[in-house]
Amino acid sequence: MVGVEPEQRQILILGWGFLGDAIGKRLKADGLGVTGLTRSATWRTEAARRAGVRIVVGDARRPDVLEEALLDVDHVVFCAGGITPPAAAADPSKAATAILLPLLAVNEALSKHPHVALTYLSSGGAVYGDPDRLPVDESEPALPISTYGALHLSAETCAQAYARRFGTPLNILRCANVYGPGQASDRDQGVVAIFLDRINRGLPVSIFGDGKALRDYVLVDDVASVVARVVEDRIDVGTVNVGSGQGHTVLEILDAISRSVGTSAIVDHRPRRGFDVRSVVLDIRRLSSLIPYAPTDFHRGLDMTAAEYSRRRLLQVDQIGRASCRERV
Repeated sequence: MVGVEPEQRQILILGWGFLGDAIGKRLKADGLGVTGLTRSATWRTEAARRAGVRIVVGDARRPDVLEEALLDVDHVVFCAGGITPPAAAADPSKAATAILLPLLAVNEALSKHPHVALTYLSSGGAVYGDPDRLPVDESEPALPISTYGALHLSAETCAQAYARRFGTPLNILRCANVYGPGQASDRDQGVVAIFLDRINRGLPVSIFGDGKALRDYVLVDDVASVVARVVEDRIDVGTVNVGSGQGHTVLEILDAISRSVGTSAIVDHRPRRGFDVRSVVLDIRRLSSLIPYAPTDFHRGLDMTAAEYSRRRLLQVDQIGRASCRERV
């Protein structure tokens, strides 16, 4: 039955992508029971199964699927969605369906189990829009300029409404641009992974506008550590920024990756996109006052990401070579 505290606490990770996988691994390593709810099985979920994670494959909007996933759970970490800012701008209706409907279904399910806590991972890089001052703290108004940011802010508001009405313990983590080992490079979000892959393969990288857009980048392991501390210690942080507190322009990121790879980038200059904020850096003083938090230096995080990328490329080359040898035999 949901809400009965077992000997080992069970945490539900809703959305087992790049971020959900990192959070789930961290919680599992810390000795908690972990359930993952995902729309489809992937190499990440298969690896998680082998590591002892309970994986439920299904649509979170279905009450029967949610009830199965919520079995014995006392905390839900919501990091589902899978919609990127460009995709949200191109198809707002589809983005609203992907971001809001699963969260509403979870809120409705938790309204029957108000002792089960919810941590919602929002977008600190989009909900603030173009703030008047940097770094931006949680007291500043959230004034998104994109569909993506507006939908995440709407999701925050929905979760807060349910929390007020039904008493669900709620934390909202406004995350900066998350990067790190294992991030997919074939999407239209995740500039570090995209640049790293394309520069390594000698392909052009797209720069929208003048490349001076300022962003806050946070290592995925740092986000996972914050979530773990909040979940494991049952800390009420409310709405809080999770970032590095430091800003880097797109051109600075490009230069850092080029130097790391040892190859100059081929740049494809494109017009600025209207949904891109110009500058946002998150103030992390409130987070640091609530839990011990020391974000990883960006260049150190980049080195870790590049090293893992190189290992994966070598593994892929080795696998292709082995397959080629078998074909010739």
